[in-house]
Amino acid sequence: MQTSNMISKLAAAAIISSVAMAPVAYAADASQGTSGSTTQKAGAYVDDSVITAKVKAAFVEDQQVSALKIKVTTKQGVVTLAGSVPSAEAGQHALQLAAAIDGVKDVKSQLMVKSS
Repeated sequence: MQTSNMISKLAAAAIISSVAMAPVAYAADASQGTSGSTTQKAGAYVDDSVITAKVKAAFVEDQQVSALKIKVTTKQGVVTLAGSVPSAEAGQHALQLAAAIDGVKDVKSQLMVKSS
């Protein structure tokens, strides 16, 4: 239970820090007088970080998915799940959880079934 609480707190901290980075990235870009492309890249990075944090938080809250055994990465709204799951059904459930998060354009699986 303590591990679950710690992971929940870490996920919340990741979301908060990701959202907090957006104004800093925008201000740095604006102060340099650069085009909007850097701001768009920074915005996309922050959006991807938020998506990753939300997927991880969904895994922490779910009873069927081990958040510690699945690595989540996001690039341009495409989420990739890598790691191990105890069954094909658990892997499918993880994919469905990730796909349900706002902002997710697609979910790719690099999950391997490994019984405990």
